[in-house]
Amino acid sequence: MHTTPIPAQGPVLSLSAILGKLSGAALNSTDHQSIRANADWLCVVVSFACLLMAIAEGLVYRNVDEALTWGVPLFLASFVITKLRAGKTSTMHLHAALLVGMGALHVHIARGLLEFHFSFFMLLPVMLAYRDARPLMSMGAFILAHHLVFDMLQQAGFECYVFRGPFSGLPAVALHGFYVAVEVLLLSMIAQTLRQHAQAAEESARLLACLDQEKGVNLTSRAVPDELGNISPVGRVFNDYADNMAFVFAAFKMLRADIRELSDVARDLGKRNSQQLEQSSLASRKLRDFVQSLASQTQLGQNTAEFSKKLTEDCFDLLNELNHSLEQLQKINKQAFDSNQQVQLLFKQASHADSATAPQQVQIATGTLDTLNERINSFMGRMSVLKSGLSAIENQAVSIDRATHQWVENGHSNQRLGWEVLGSTEGMQMHTENALQTLNTTVQTILRADHLMREMEKRFARFNV
Repeated sequence: MHTTPIPAQGPVLSLSAILGKLSGAALNSTDHQSIRANADWLCVVVSFACLLMAIAEGLVYRNVDEALTWGVPLFLASFVITKLRAGKTSTMHLHAALLVGMGALHVHIARGLLEFHFSFFMLLPVMLAYRDARPLMSMGAFILAHHLVFDMLQQAGFECYVFRGPFSGLPAVALHGFYVAVEVLLLSMIAQTLRQHAQAAEESARLLACLDQEKGVNLTSRAVPDELGNISPVGRVFNDYADNMAFVFAAFKMLRADIRELSDVARDLGKRNSQQLEQSSLASRKLRDFVQSLASQTQLGQNTAEFSKKLTEDCFDLLNELNHSLEQLQKINKQAFDSNQQVQLLFKQASHADSATAPQQVQIATGTLDTLNERINSFMGRMSVLKSGLSAIENQAVSIDRATHQWVENGHSNQRLGWEVLGSTEGMQMHTENALQTLNTTVQTILRADHLMREMEKRFARFNV
């Protein structure tokens, strides 16, 4: 299925476009000044149409001169007044009078034909363009005044026509006035409704202008009540929106200050958290190294205890051997003493003998035994000193052995305590790391909230509350 493209159309010359060009204001304008200006130029256009109708009517009734004599000035007056004072309050009352003059001209040219009185009822709705009841009332008053004055002039014989036929005079004026009053009343109600709609539209346009996306959102404006103290629904919604946004902005500012302060604290806490994690890990490593060094020292103590025990045993064996040697030396010394006594006894016996060499040999043996006895006594003295030294060494070895055993026992106890403390410390470190990890998560959440608040602050910078 092929579709034929619609050719582009040129600018359409319509009544709306003409009025927009004449008044210089858009027809969809909602302010009262633009509405009155457009209505004034509409009255000029209607006045021109009434002039053309009057000329056509004059051609039919063969009194074109009257149509031109009265119609052209009325149209020109409408044009000049609008050109000079478009949008003014007095201009709409002047247009009401001039349009009544055009309707009166139509009736006059037709010599009071009742059908041409429809011109008044046709021109009355034109005043609705002002969206105001005042020009309608002015026009109704002008129509009633025209009927009264022209009827009086017609009754007096002047060439001023308003009614034709037997139904004329005050009854006809009263009947026409009644219909005019009813129509003015109905049109005034419609005009009042249109005025309220115009006010609501103007207020909506003014309030919506505060929500410009490019220039920013201005929420300092508020919808104000009219003369009767009423606010349009759009105005109430805008006021509620502006008040709520003002509350949101106030809460946002408070929250932004709290989040900024909390983010600063969170950053500082994060740094301290990292330092505490490092310090905790370092302390745990140092404690583990200390426990391990304590275990090494305990092992060294055990080795020292074994060596001390062996040294004590060796000292005890050496002392036993030394005691045994002293006993043997004492026996040898006793034997040497006994031998010396026997030799001396033998020397006494040999002194009575005849041999000359025997005393010398005995004397030599006695000297040798004395020397041996002296040496044995000297050696025993030295052995006693060595024994006392070995006893002291044994006592020190025993003391060292006891101290070493106590050291080993204390080392084992400290090692067990160290491992218990290390286990508790590692458990506490694990809980601390979990708490710090949770704290890190909280800090990151706070920092993300701070970033989000900064983004919201950039977006809210367009709002003026």
